[in-house]
Amino acid sequence: MNRSPQPLPDVPPGTLLQLDANDWSYGRDLPPGTPVAVTVTGVRDLPYRSDEWVWVLGHRPECDYPHVDRHPPCMEVRVKVTALHRQLAAS
Repeated sequence: MNRSPQPLPDVPPGTLLQLDANDWSYGRDLPPGTPVAVTVTGVRDLPYRSDEWVWVLGHRPECDYPHVDRHPPCMEVRVKVTALHRQLAAS
């Protein structure tokens, strides 16, 4: 029997996530074990994702993305779903 993962919280584009070192597990060009800030452009809700992790796409807060047409996300970070719930509840 296949089980569907729990629904993700709605993370609107432009949301600033301040992730603690243990809130994420992998991000290209990010030093492991450090806090990370990401301005969200989207969340990948894949059909076979686990309940625990999801990929967040976005930009570093210092990125000039609003001034560049069609600028692809600077970051892709594997984030705990519980961290998303916690961040959104605090805002």
